[in-house]
Amino acid sequence: MNTKTIFVRSLMAFSVMAMGDYVQAAAEFELSTGLEQDSNLHVVELDKTSNESDIALLLNAKANGSWKPTEKLWVSGGYSYSAKKYREQDEFNLAIHQLSADVNYEFDLATMGASHYYAKAILDTNGFLDLHQTSLFIAKLINNQFYLRAATNFQDKTFDHLSERNANNRGASADAFVFFNQGKSFVSLGVANERENAKAHQFDYSGNSVKARVSHKFMIGEKEQKMQLGYRYLQRDYSGVTQEINTERYDKAKVMDASWEVSLSKNVVLEARAETGKYNWNLAAANYKDNRVSVQVK
Repeated sequence: MNTKTIFVRSLMAFSVMAMGDYVQAAAEFELSTGLEQDSNLHVVELDKTSNESDIALLLNAKANGSWKPTEKLWVSGGYSYSAKKYREQDEFNLAIHQLSADVNYEFDLATMGASHYYAKAILDTNGFLDLHQTSLFIAKLINNQFYLRAATNFQDKTFDHLSERNANNRGASADAFVFFNQGKSFVSLGVANERENAKAHQFDYSGNSVKARVSHKFMIGEKEQKMQLGYRYLQRDYSGVTQEINTERYDKAKVMDASWEVSLSKNVVLEARAETGKYNWNLAAANYKDNRVSVQVK
């Protein structure tokens, strides 16, 4: 079943259920633009790095809708677009279209649901990657303070000009959130495991990742502020021999990020963001450091 069919069926399901007595609907829209300074342009999927810096114009737009046809059933869907256009190095220009559909039901014990995401990536105006991901998940909110979520994830990757990297990816993830400050702030921790089988054996791998985040909302005068700190660690072990190094490849990545949002008005937010990453891989073309700084108006 393709993404279009899933999305259309979700909308049809909403239309039918909306005939009942209990219907709640909501929609949100977001536009943002800004600039990003990147110290080392790269495309992870291509093991391609420029070892040069550049400035990109950022453009983002998204629209999400959610419907609650019964007290315990939620159906939602959305579309988002994001683009980076660099001042000098056009070969790294990237645009991503994404469609999503989600349905979940709140049982007495826990909430269970399923979601599907489709992403189309365009690199330097050419088709690059199509990604489908289907997830089945179970979640539980405890005492309006602790939120736990576990999921199984199924991915299919299709590259326009790199068929040897076409792959199926199977994984599982678990996340925990602790909310405080009347729900305005939280601490989260997530772990994940994945196994990818590619068309070419040298790109098969198993991987583990850990992520952590702290988010805090507060007021300065009449302006709402939000600060976030995040950390990600990724490790991948490849099962096939990589021809360039004549041995099995391994990847390790450590990424830290920080952001600060300031509400300029009811509907306008200014965001400053910084990210630094170190990628330690035994494949020279994919071994690098990267720093990014961006400012956006949303």
